[in-house]
Amino acid sequence: MEYFLIDQPGETYYPRPEGSILINSPAASLKVVMWIKGAWRAVNATTNDDILLCYLDIQAVICWWIAILTCRKRNIVAINILLKDKPTLKNRVASWLYKRALSSKRFHATVTSPEYGKWLNRKFRRDFSYYHLPDLYVYDDLADIAATTPVEPDTVFCGGKNGRDWQMMADIAKAMPEMRFKLIMPGEVWNAIGASLPPNVTCRHDIPVDEFLHDMASSEVVCLPLDTEAPAGLIVLFQAAAMNKPIVTSDTVTTRGYITDKISNARLVASKNPLKWADTIRRSTSCKTSSGHSLRNYLRNNCNSDSFVGHLSNIISGLQK
Repeated sequence: MEYFLIDQPGETYYPRPEGSILINSPAASLKVVMWIKGAWRAVNATTNDDILLCYLDIQAVICWWIAILTCRKRNIVAINILLKDKPTLKNRVASWLYKRALSSKRFHATVTSPEYGKWLNRKFRRDFSYYHLPDLYVYDDLADIAATTPVEPDTVFCGGKNGRDWQMMADIAKAMPEMRFKLIMPGEVWNAIGASLPPNVTCRHDIPVDEFLHDMASSEVVCLPLDTEAPAGLIVLFQAAAMNKPIVTSDTVTTRGYITDKISNARLVASKNPLKWADTIRRSTSCKTSSGHSLRNYLRNNCNSDSFVGHLSNIISGLQK
């Protein structure tokens, strides 16, 4: 039997193969407590022969450690690892926990791009095998928001939390005084750099999702400088693609899994020079998007729910052999 563990209570929408069983994590005041309680529930609900797939990668690692420490065998799959490479004690501990789990024949993992899998192996100094599972695109309804929201000329949007290079974004804004920038960042980032932002920047933080999407829809270009090779910004990237916005983002082992030279309205920037970013943004505002080669069209064809479930079914079939 196949089980899918979700890292939150009450959520039921997660595309998965028909006949599989959903396990929700019980509510808790702290996320880490919720993850541990959910992992404990999942390990207790499954047997040696079952396959337990976890939508949150760290929860899969917790499940593996619970199984090991309680002398139980479980077949576990971590769906799309999100491990970064930061010089912090927290990241070093997490990397050790992941590496030990990945060394087990009963622990498997997927990655959102093959290049990221190779990057992880360089980080771990091991040759682990990963399944390729592109992230899920389910944002076509945002096209309606874009169609009904007037676009403000000469505006650039950047928003989100995970992996944003906010200092680079500020430097890009300083290099483009003729453009207006709409930034939506976490409150702690605003407290750190808000006072130093140039006058052509309007910054908000911790706002409702509908306001976030409206600011994106009303902007001419979406810009996502990233500070990590690990998966980051993919939800906002997919949302911008659904709105058919020109997109400029960092050239990483993850973004290269979705944006290639064939994509007409999304560009990758490898440089840390804000002038290079400014030039790419200017060229993006004047580019003509070919619908057949837009990022939205690519995601519709390759990252839809049917494709996602198909990948999961192939992984399950491979593990059952």
